[in-house]
Amino acid sequence: MIESSSRRFIEMIDPYRDEIYARSCRLTPAGQSEVVLQKTIRAAFRFYVQNGEKLPRPPQDIVKWLEDFLKQQTDGASESASEMSGEPPAMPADTWARLAAAVQIEAAVLGGAAERSMLAYDPLLAPKKKSTGNDELIEGFGLDPWARFVIAAAIVLIFGIVATIMLMTHHTPLVPASRPAESEPAIVH
Repeated sequence: MIESSSRRFIEMIDPYRDEIYARSCRLTPAGQSEVVLQKTIRAAFRFYVQNGEKLPRPPQDIVKWLEDFLKQQTDGASESASEMSGEPPAMPADTWARLAAAVQIEAAVLGGAAERSMLAYDPLLAPKKKSTGNDELIEGFGLDPWARFVIAAAIVLIFGIVATIMLMTHHTPLVPASRPAESEPAIVH
């Protein structure tokens, strides 16, 4: 699989997505947190690619770093934009999927090394073949396609050689054609 900057970026922020989402909900008006979060993640990814794919360490700094991008998108809004009660919300799976797609789109827009993410093989998108153990034994005798080709070619070659030998060594006796008029005497009445 091709290693891409978008995949590395997504894997780096994945453990902190709930915390990032909670901060986004606190800093943005209700209903706009996902839109602002997409803009934030795209801007952070652009910065990540343009600066040699370096993120702050230790991991707590990654959340703070993304929060700084979030504040830039919200024009420095205070945390009172949306009051939250209780435990911060977890990021919904569909929101995370759209954020990951936004990062890949941004990688395509940036081009170059970041664009490799568009060419990367994604095992989640590969079609799954449902098969049982019996299907594998019946279809192809459990051999890979190259081995089946070699065996089929050998069988065809052997049949060709045997047919050639039979045709070249088998002699048929030449029997002259008989003419009925010459071989039988004519009956006169």
